[in-house]
Amino acid sequence: MDILIAETDSVRAAALAVRLEQMGVGRVRIAPPASTLADIVNTERPDLVIVDMARPDRGSPEQVRKVTASGVPVTLFVDEDDPAFMEAAITAGVVSYHVNAAVIADIRPVLRSAIALFRYARTREARLAAAEAELADRRRVDAAKRLLMRRDGMAEPVAHRFLQRRAMERQMRLPEVARALLREAGEDLA
Repeated sequence: MDILIAETDSVRAAALAVRLEQMGVGRVRIAPPASTLADIVNTERPDLVIVDMARPDRGSPEQVRKVTASGVPVTLFVDEDDPAFMEAAITAGVVSYHVNAAVIADIRPVLRSAIALFRYARTREARLAAAEAELADRRRVDAAKRLLMRRDGMAEPVAHRFLQRRAMERQMRLPEVARALLREAGEDLA
């Protein structure tokens, strides 16, 4: 496992790095404080980012959002419980939020579960996006059929066959034919 620690306190970051290395979690690096977290993550491409904070910083969720958008899970260790900050962090994409990580005897399961949760969430997001795209395609085809039924007096099965034939003739997908037909009529659903 390749871990990047983001912590503004270099002593605290070094202590966490030593602890992780002693546990044998894999390669551990400390993010240089001069760069933004998202830039470092895009350059280094770690498996996981640990953000370790003595006091939750209100600007951190935006950095977390940028990191998770690049496809890297973030786990957050804080010293003080702050329910509002926790909600903001999870909304931003933190997959694992822990208060007082120093008392966690073995951190490896925490890190592995954070990566697994992140992958699971990404898979669900991809499935949701695919389902939404399929639904949009169906709506577009239905709208094209309604147009043909209204404009040309076709019955629904005839309108559907018309769209299918046109798709085969033009070697296009049915939703693409529907979009073109709707666009020509000035009724594109976008």
